[in-house]
Amino acid sequence: MLCALLSSAKLYAYDVEIDGIYYDLNSETENKWAAVTYGPQPQRYTGNVVIPASITYEGIEYSVKGIGTMAFKDCKDLTSVTIPNSVASIGYYAFAGCI
Repeated sequence: MLCALLSSAKLYAYDVEIDGIYYDLNSETENKWAAVTYGPQPQRYTGNVVIPASITYEGIEYSVKGIGTMAFKDCKDLTSVTIPNSVASIGYYAFAGCI
């Protein structure tokens, strides 16, 4: 189910940006979770990106459980991405065009 939710990510929106990483938030369940997504275009992730296992937004802790569809697409200046064990799903084309 998590895969289905991540693959249907919004095309041009994100819920919050924390420390240079953009997230979609799911606060509708008891276990709040977040998925890394992309920011406003032409914004691209660059350098070394370290995804945390959890984030706090407006006093609520969210476990980072996924990397959304096309989250890092076309990030040609991306050097590395550190992915925590909490990430259970990586969306389609998440790293497409990163060569």
